[in-house]
Amino acid sequence: MSEIKKYLVLIAALLIFYPVDSLARDNQLSIAIKDGNPAHIVAQKTIVNRPVLAITPREIDIGTIVAGDIAAGTFTLKNMGAGIMDWSTKGLEGWDVPSGRTLSSTVEDDADYLRVEVNVLPKEQPSDQLIFKEVLYPVEIKLLAGAETLICHKALAAGVYKEVIKITSPGGLRTIFIAFKIVSSQDFAQIILNPERLDVGSVPQGKTVSKKIKLNNKGKEILKWSVGVQRQKRGEPVISALQKGRYFSFANEEIKGTGMYSPPVHLKESISLSGVWLEKDGYPSSAGNNTSLKFNFQGTGLILYYVTYTDLGNLTIYLDENLILEHNWFADKTEKGELLVAESLTNGSHTVTLLNKEGCLDIEGVKITGKEIMRGPLGWINIFPDSGSTTLETEYINVNINTAQLAPGFYGDNLLFRSNGGESVVEVFVEVLPDKITKLIDVYRYSKGLDFLFTANPEAETRRLSQNAYAKDGIAFRLFLPETPGTTSFYRWYNPQKKDHFYHYDLKGGGKQIQGYIFEGSIGNIATSRMTNTKELYRWFNAATGHYFYTTDQKGEKAAKKGYRFDGIAGYVR
Repeated sequence: MSEIKKYLVLIAALLIFYPVDSLARDNQLSIAIKDGNPAHIVAQKTIVNRPVLAITPREIDIGTIVAGDIAAGTFTLKNMGAGIMDWSTKGLEGWDVPSGRTLSSTVEDDADYLRVEVNVLPKEQPSDQLIFKEVLYPVEIKLLAGAETLICHKALAAGVYKEVIKITSPGGLRTIFIAFKIVSSQDFAQIILNPERLDVGSVPQGKTVSKKIKLNNKGKEILKWSVGVQRQKRGEPVISALQKGRYFSFANEEIKGTGMYSPPVHLKESISLSGVWLEKDGYPSSAGNNTSLKFNFQGTGLILYYVTYTDLGNLTIYLDENLILEHNWFADKTEKGELLVAESLTNGSHTVTLLNKEGCLDIEGVKITGKEIMRGPLGWINIFPDSGSTTLETEYINVNINTAQLAPGFYGDNLLFRSNGGESVVEVFVEVLPDKITKLIDVYRYSKGLDFLFTANPEAETRRLSQNAYAKDGIAFRLFLPETPGTTSFYRWYNPQKKDHFYHYDLKGGGKQIQGYIFEGSIGNIATSRMTNTKELYRWFNAATGHYFYTTDQKGEKAAKKGYRFDGIAGYVR
């Protein structure tokens, strides 16, 4: 009997400890370590010994669906482990599904796809009913994987919905979401707003700035609408939708109708393009052929907003030069998408590269997480007109932002449109900059031969300056104090072999070869895009000597005659 007990104890121990430890190992995320700081890179594939299911994206917003129409989106399922993996789903939580039916498929070497089609069936409304009378539409959501289909049913009123799909596999349970908005049939009113997210940009403190929202009625019935700032619960710091981050629109109002896209002025140093990018209503538009868009940002994560068109498509995404995601789509109509690219990154400088290999794709903009978004006081947003009746004409809604009572920082709010054609929300974002009270730091230049040392505190560096016999050249430019909105740290490195100083706001050197350089810390804050009363700090490079030279002189202080070539803009200074 004692021998049997020993075996039972051994089996129990294996069941308790081994699976837990194994699961923890199998589900480890890849962590990159740089300068002692972990940088969490999402969606980076790690080969493990057992099946692990990865689904991208985790949520698809297929947009607005008119009663009598169909919209669709596609999830990509990959096995991040080894071998072949089966998966299944019982459909949407809380929906009517044929008894005992499930949808199942297999992920092999490449990937599997789960297509979701939402069909809102039309329903006749008696003519004697009031226009605001709620109508329930029969909704059919079809899940397709390979040759298998599962159909879910539910009756829904016009409105916004976010539904849950749970996927079961040997790698564990995964939860994904499908979001959509139902509006009445085309015989009824339907509100269409452009843009759906409003990027006001950077505004000096105390100033007022105006933007316009275009409102259209896609239906035949008269659209009766009103708009106001969305209310929130008491004690709530910010509306939950705004907590995702600060939105940056890639639209360039100045090039609308020109055919070719170029970034707006305030993002010119943050966006670089490769290949042919056309302009569509001011936004960058690509037809594939390996066109790429690179965006530099400061924060802890990034959400991408885009539009896809009919046919197949492939978008490959790199983060800090690492491949993290391949997003494929199958579209039978124009679809708007929202894609979580990265989260939980080290708070600092990062670069995302979007490579469109095939398919038509428009990039609307991105949200950057890692910045606190505040709400302004009552009355900081004024809207005119705030109500109306619209048939086929276009209404222009004026949105005035008054920053008189706002401290410097990032602000956001939601504008809620109510109408007989449904509800819609437009998110508003603005960065408030200090005006006239901005405190600046004098930066002095010291030189010895081809080595140029910039410092904001020469007294603290007296020993270094005297021992190396640096000559004082005077004030070179002015930087900003830390925490100044729109700025980031400007770092200094030194190479004792070359006897050369290098400067950049990216801790990794911004893609430059900085092997042999010793990090010496920040000398102040620099603006990474043009701000009021700032000027360019130009960088020059001498390929023969390997030395860098920085100046605000557009001609480089005749650096070209000394063997230097122009190497870009290091940032914006005062």
